[in-house]
Amino acid sequence: MLAFWWRPLTAAALLALSTLLAGLIFGRVGAWVTVSIGLALYLLSHLQQHARLLAWLLKPGRSLPRSDGLWGETFYRLDKLMRSHLDTEHRVSAELDQMQEATRLLPDGVVILDTQNRIQWFNEAAQAMLALRPERDFGQFVSYLVRNSRFNEWLAGEDYTQPLSIAAPSASEKNLSLRMVPLSHEQKMLLAHDITEIDRVEAMRRDFVANVSHELRTPITVIVGFLETFAEMEKPDTAQFKQHVALLREQSDRIRRLVDDLLTLARLEGDSDVSDAPVDVPALCRRMLEEARSLSHGRHDITLEADAHVWLLGSEHELYSAFTNLVSNAVRYTPEGGRIGIRWREREGGGAEFSVTDTGEGIEPQHIPRLTERFYRVDRGRSRATGGTGLGLAIVKHTVQRHQGRLRIESTVGKGSTFAACFPPERVIPPLTASAGAAVRSDAA
Repeated sequence: MLAFWWRPLTAAALLALSTLLAGLIFGRVGAWVTVSIGLALYLLSHLQQHARLLAWLLKPGRSLPRSDGLWGETFYRLDKLMRSHLDTEHRVSAELDQMQEATRLLPDGVVILDTQNRIQWFNEAAQAMLALRPERDFGQFVSYLVRNSRFNEWLAGEDYTQPLSIAAPSASEKNLSLRMVPLSHEQKMLLAHDITEIDRVEAMRRDFVANVSHELRTPITVIVGFLETFAEMEKPDTAQFKQHVALLREQSDRIRRLVDDLLTLARLEGDSDVSDAPVDVPALCRRMLEEARSLSHGRHDITLEADAHVWLLGSEHELYSAFTNLVSNAVRYTPEGGRIGIRWREREGGGAEFSVTDTGEGIEPQHIPRLTERFYRVDRGRSRATGGTGLGLAIVKHTVQRHQGRLRIESTVGKGSTFAACFPPERVIPPLTASAGAAVRSDAA
């Protein structure tokens, strides 16, 4: 405080002393002239410093003017304050740029709105989800661009406690969940999350429950009906009783197969660990060939081509079950006189492939992506007639995926289909026996 006041007090003391000396020498007039000149010089000095301050403030990039006294302290304090302000501004700007860069890469759409719901900024995901364009839509009302009556009502109601689900403006087959988050009194943030896959999984879950209920209801109804009939019979006919028991056993087997497949699928989905035991796939193929011929009863021409020097790391039980499913499907769905080819080979570039090719009726393209869904059937009546549960290909897909492989399906209507399980190179090993040789070929007798 003393450092601030000593200069003006010293100047005032000097002016008073000069005025007193002038009065003693020149009288009262001399004193007034001295006071006037001193005050004028003091005022002129302040006006000059004030002008320098204004010039510096108009161009803050210029170097700080040199000054002493009160104005020097003022220049110093203002310069320090402005530097602090600029540092804060740069830091906030850098943080804002960093936040926008991070937000730009988010998979969810982000739109910054003002209090009037005008768009101030949005990221790339919002462009794709809400069909927005930077060169056109900044400053526009979001309700003009997202043309959806439910969305406009949601905005107008300003009750954002619950999210809003709408079809994406950019693609009607996609579903979005919208949320609004207040940022300040002047801004709020609209978040868009793609829930298409969540809705699809939820629909699959509902379909799964409905399908299981339907698949179980039919055989249970048959069994209950027969039991009620037996209960009402006083003297059941032996031949009729045996016939009914055979039907009861058939329906019971159907329930058992369904439950077994459901348990197998649940185990495959819930257990991520898979055995890494050496599997003699060529031996499995020869075994499957004999079983396929037995199942066919000579109605098909079934051949096998297997590379004897290619084995696989994995679970023999799971692989045998999956491969057998593909083979038995080919036998069941290929008309009499058709050809079925079973093949196990090493792929070019590494890896191995087990494939089953038939000359059946083929599958229309729109069905192929959904064949591995639980209970999905191209022809429901025919599937039940052949004893299928609708879970076979789902089990095959999960088994192959557990072995880091993928299931490839190719089909042409009227010509046939190929189902191939492709395995990566890290799963392929040489045989552990000395009997490995060239490819083994077995043809139908």
